[in-house]
Amino acid sequence: MNLFTYGSLMIPSVMAAVTGKHFRVMKACLKEYARLKVKGESYPGIVYKTGAAIDGVVHCDVDDLSLKSLDDFEGELYKRIYVPVEVDQSGVLIAETYIVAPEHLQRLSSEPWDFEEFKKEHLQEFLRSYKGFSLLPKHR
Repeated sequence: MNLFTYGSLMIPSVMAAVTGKHFRVMKACLKEYARLKVKGESYPGIVYKTGAAIDGVVHCDVDDLSLKSLDDFEGELYKRIYVPVEVDQSGVLIAETYIVAPEHLQRLSSEPWDFEEFKKEHLQEFLRSYKGFSLLPKHR
């Protein structure tokens, strides 16, 4: 299964912390979605928005056990869905991604989320304190 990520999971060390694995990645673009800050948090969520587009990466051949860990890590704020993503090397791929679940849309701000700002100003604190890490199985 291919997984499109657009936030903290684009960073190999975060993906490895969640899954215990490194996957082959490709740069990708998801059209018709906007990436926004989650209120009071350093990470983003995405929602459908006509005309918008976000850059991210596709992690290739993600296994079922890793998907379970990712679902636990993402928690109830997100819902995993299939989306078409544009990948330079391959054209369009079908991948899964995490969107903000409809019942949690009020948790999104109207501000766009900036990946470079996250890496520079928030990554270390995110790795120390994000509650999603505590939801992961201890046997990984």
